[in-house]
Amino acid sequence: MASKQFDASGRRVQRREVLQLIGAGGAALGVASAGGRRLWAAVSEPPDFATLDAKTFYVEPTQDFAGKKWTIGFSNASETNTWRTALREAIQAGAGQYPNVELLITDANDSPAKQVADLEDLLAKGSNGLIIGAATTDVANPILERAQQQNLPVIIVDRLVTSEKYTTFVTSDNNVMATTCLSYLCNDLLKGKGKIAVVEGIPGSGPAVERNAAYDVVLKDFPEIEVAARQAGDWSRASGQRVVENMITAHPDLNGIHFDGGEMALGGIQALRAAGISDDDIANGSPYLTGMDNYNGWLGAIEQGIGKFTMLHPPRVHGWVSVQTLVQSLMGQKLPKLTSLAKYQAKVTPDNAKTFYKSDQPDDYWAL
Repeated sequence: MASKQFDASGRRVQRREVLQLIGAGGAALGVASAGGRRLWAAVSEPPDFATLDAKTFYVEPTQDFAGKKWTIGFSNASETNTWRTALREAIQAGAGQYPNVELLITDANDSPAKQVADLEDLLAKGSNGLIIGAATTDVANPILERAQQQNLPVIIVDRLVTSEKYTTFVTSDNNVMATTCLSYLCNDLLKGKGKIAVVEGIPGSGPAVERNAAYDVVLKDFPEIEVAARQAGDWSRASGQRVVENMITAHPDLNGIHFDGGEMALGGIQALRAAGISDDDIANGSPYLTGMDNYNGWLGAIEQGIGKFTMLHPPRVHGWVSVQTLVQSLMGQKLPKLTSLAKYQAKVTPDNAKTFYKSDQPDDYWAL
């Protein structure tokens, strides 16, 4: 691969600018600025969610790209939750659009040490570019340094890293998603008063760090909302059930619970039912439930009125766009430091959940 094809660092953008860009999002991201400079403007037109698939994000290869063999590596933080399994499946589907691309996949099982070894192995096997879903915010930093030295493009997907030496960060807007969903619970449902709990994601991972920071900001605006507990549910159904069991034992008078992910929310609903709290009780606000992402079972709970609000955090779109941007980089195209998926973050309530819920699919299905 000719060294002229890729500038690993691209335009010099500080990490704080990327965070500003992420925080400026929403269905219509608008324009964020740092020092008065225009940085990013999202397309305001909503996509046709019913037709999105890997082909939607296919990039027509140049003659030069089509005439070569390429190896790309995907280092997944884990497949301990189904979001990341759907991400991997989407990356496989996206790479499968190109017969001259070989895809190598590793699974770190949430171990930073294993992910470092995985990334070393992907480079040793001759990867021309990498897609990284980082286990922690700093785990990939040494590899990013090496990739830049070797002039290799690197796509960071979903989980922000502390280094700036990557090509583009493909992500939903965690700041807006966390702010919007928790605000809906505190303001729209509880009218600024009540006792709540928050079930968070994996401590130290990029999305959890960003979302927790957003929660802190939101809660400052609601002095009459008491936060009885904030515990990590690790984005798993079993952990969500265990955490909520503990929460409602200690605080049986909760007015609301917010979940950092839909799979945890399903576990939380199981815990509430086991405690004798009926679906009708939950639907009537004892307690109100809000959450984030489009885990199919969670969307079904919202359609039934048991859950009240979520925003899409689509793993398949993350995967398809990751492949799209990496192919663009390998073809020599310049990319923005942030590839925002904000326009794919539809708000979901009981009124429109049927648009997204797939009743013929299992709970752990991800349509997008």
